[in-house]
Amino acid sequence: MNPNMFHIKKVMAIFAVLLVASCIQDELCEDITDNPLRIGFYTFEDGQNTPISVDSITVFGLEHEDFLYNNQYNVGRIEVPLNMSVDSCVFVLVFPESTDTLKLLYERNLSLVSVECGFVTFYDIFDVQTTNNSIQSYSIEENNVTNTNEEHLHIILYPVAD
Repeated sequence: MNPNMFHIKKVMAIFAVLLVASCIQDELCEDITDNPLRIGFYTFEDGQNTPISVDSITVFGLEHEDFLYNNQYNVGRIEVPLNMSVDSCVFVLVFPESTDTLKLLYERNLSLVSVECGFVTFYDIFDVQTTNNSIQSYSIEENNVTNTNEEHLHIILYPVAD
């Protein structure tokens, strides 16, 4: 075979590979794969739960050293990540008046979102345990933690004395 012909065929093969590769589009994941637990703060007034904003709050997980919220002001809702490796997690909520712990117990469900996005873990909350320093009670509003924007948990706080 002619050396020039071999070189031309090699260049054409490389060109063909590049042409085919340029036609293949990388699909981007457009689905929401982050699904934190959403918690709203409320007070019990006139026989119903009324949304409130706490003056300031610091939140961190016992398993993590990082603050999820570090002295944030006027917070009516927080989002906390659930642990994909175990069936529970504990968060510390520091209010101006006191500190409470919040333990969440859940089942994990691995689900395929799409080929582009891969797998995501959804959670089913089945129990909540709290201390009762600032937290009066709670209600699980939506126990399925998926990639929606719903509030999952209402935390009812004791009224703050003026």
